[in-house]
Amino acid sequence: MRKILYLFIICVHFSCSHAQTFDGSWKGEVEVSGQKLFLIFNLEKDSNNNWNGTFESPMQTSQKFVINQIRTKQDSIWIDVKNIGLVYAGFLDRDKDVMKGVMKQGGFESAMVLVRSENEQSGLSRKQDVFPPYHYIEEEVSFKNIKGNAILTGTLTYPKNGGAFPAVVLVNGSGQQNRDSEVFGHRPFKVLADHLSKNGFAVLRYDDRGIGGSKGEVNLATTTDFASDANAAVDFLRQRKIVQSNKIGIIGHSEGALIAAMVAAENSNVNYIALLSGPVIKGDSLLILQSYALGKAGGLSVSQLDINKSNNRKLYNILLQDEPTQTLAASLEKELVRQNSGNALTSDMKIKLSPMMSPWFRSFLRIDPGYYLKQVKVPIFASFGGKDVQVPANENIYALQRLHLQTTDVTIKEYPNLNHLFQQAETGKIEEYFENSESFNEQLMDDLTKWLRQKTK
Repeated sequence: MRKILYLFIICVHFSCSHAQTFDGSWKGEVEVSGQKLFLIFNLEKDSNNNWNGTFESPMQTSQKFVINQIRTKQDSIWIDVKNIGLVYAGFLDRDKDVMKGVMKQGGFESAMVLVRSENEQSGLSRKQDVFPPYHYIEEEVSFKNIKGNAILTGTLTYPKNGGAFPAVVLVNGSGQQNRDSEVFGHRPFKVLADHLSKNGFAVLRYDDRGIGGSKGEVNLATTTDFASDANAAVDFLRQRKIVQSNKIGIIGHSEGALIAAMVAAENSNVNYIALLSGPVIKGDSLLILQSYALGKAGGLSVSQLDINKSNNRKLYNILLQDEPTQTLAASLEKELVRQNSGNALTSDMKIKLSPMMSPWFRSFLRIDPGYYLKQVKVPIFASFGGKDVQVPANENIYALQRLHLQTTDVTIKEYPNLNHLFQQAETGKIEEYFENSESFNEQLMDDLTKWLRQKTK
């Protein structure tokens, strides 16, 4: 798993001054045989400084299993539930309410992200979830990206009567996600596709490479490769008789919004784009901004935030150099040893560094969304959440307003109380994603639909 979702990056720092604690209820999800399961670890330290806990899988049973062993060391944890042969090994991320790790049970192994929650309920309420029968046609489809040597599978929905229809491609944010952009039980792209197809649009949403039935290179792929997949999706829609080929657009979320701009800058068959929580500032600056916002939401002091910001800048400056991978890895480790007060890095620390050396990460640091946005000639709808700690609204709106765009048809909307997933939020922290029953804000969907209708008259 490259990230939790969208642009939530592992930014490593080993000298955080705030206390690390694993107390609380930790909730996450894992995919088993195509089915998403919610898992809960309840951890507590008693008066004798010993760890106790229980494990739950509420979608399978109401039983709580005793955790037999819990070992912690600094920001790392090892959990053993012997009765069911389940082991979880993870570490606290920069946001101390997020844990990343690997779950093993028998021959099954999967990456799993956990979020801390004070709510004892399972958090499974998803008030907007969509189920059949549908009031529109739903069709399973697949298409090839010949240039990118990938096969993508997805769902095409469109009204039952009439046609041809204006059409949109939905593009996921960063990290491999399925066609519904599913995360923590929410299926925002399915909710959005349902809303749009009820309002007269054909909607194509597809599984990212390596997810569902989609195939293609993932480990070496960069944002440019994923943009190539989105471009193939546009070409696929142009071949469908139920689609008005001169009224095709792209709706992208987070990195997907960046991809929408990249495709629209080069493909004249894209007639409009909607950018949802889309980055506007350059990749390395965005990640520093993101890390600062996440740390602030997590309770770090101003002095610690400034130290982290300086340290991250030094790391990114190394990764931006045009040097062989081995040279960069050595320089990166040397800098991290310095940041770790001269102490050698443990094997766990080195494992946490591997995402930073990936082609995707190194490429993303260099990407300037403004470069592509300035080439877009079609209408743009750009929306931002005021509680977004992953693509902070103020800085990105300011950057967008200062760009010298070729198009004058630009609509910018800020929703003060929405987070990165466009849910009503209190703080914008990652754990709220799980607990929130809202999957995609109704007001934003209505505003977006109204705008789309205007642009496809």
